[in-house]
Amino acid sequence: MVQLFRYLGISIGAYVEAFPTLFKKGYRRYLALPILVYLGLLVGLLWLMLNNINRWLNFILAFFGYNLGELESYSIILVVLLQILMFFFMSSLFKYATLIVLSPFLSFLSEKVEKEATGSAPDFELHQFFKDILRALRINLLNFVKETLLTIALALLAFVPLVGLVSPFLIFAVQSYFLGYGLMDYNAERWRWSFAYTNAWMSRNKGAVATVGIIFHGLFLIPILGWIFAPAWAVIAGTKVAMRLKAEAL
Repeated sequence: MVQLFRYLGISIGAYVEAFPTLFKKGYRRYLALPILVYLGLLVGLLWLMLNNINRWLNFILAFFGYNLGELESYSIILVVLLQILMFFFMSSLFKYATLIVLSPFLSFLSEKVEKEATGSAPDFELHQFFKDILRALRINLLNFVKETLLTIALALLAFVPLVGLVSPFLIFAVQSYFLGYGLMDYNAERWRWSFAYTNAWMSRNKGAVATVGIIFHGLFLIPILGWIFAPAWAVIAGTKVAMRLKAEAL
């Protein structure tokens, strides 16, 4: 518990320290770019959800022997629960799609932060840059799948008396950990860490990874302004946290 509060303090401190950096020369472009990305993704996901939600619900309800047009009044609760679950899914899809699309720019941002802090960074190599993009794509897709499966499992706990009360908090914590993982992996790819070592390091520092993700998650819940600020702000903060933890381990 003490370690968790320590990590929370480190992450909050990193976000506070990172905020003025967002408005420095050379960093403001990372705030402008997400606006265009969000507009495209948001319109696409809203169209996808609004035009297919009944079809998806009918597909899922078929496993329970139901159909939307034939539901009894008491079965409406099942539809509500499925819609809540679908909201979690679409929300996660939106966040991960954002991180995947912005990954080349966020990778540059993370490198810029480290270079300013240490005075050095790995030399740019075009082939390595494309390898890093593929790695970010793979990491975020794997994390999205893991997060979705765990979210479904935890959502089922909502039907268990008493245990169901903590289910939403567990879902939030799981989603925050995987988001923090994706945000801090830019450092791991730049430091040429293997997948195995990265997983072990993230697990060993899961308190820090989760708290970086929790703050990002919280920012992302703020419409428009949160969506604009969250990615760049979180990557700067996550880079600072990763560099500190790496230095402490030496």
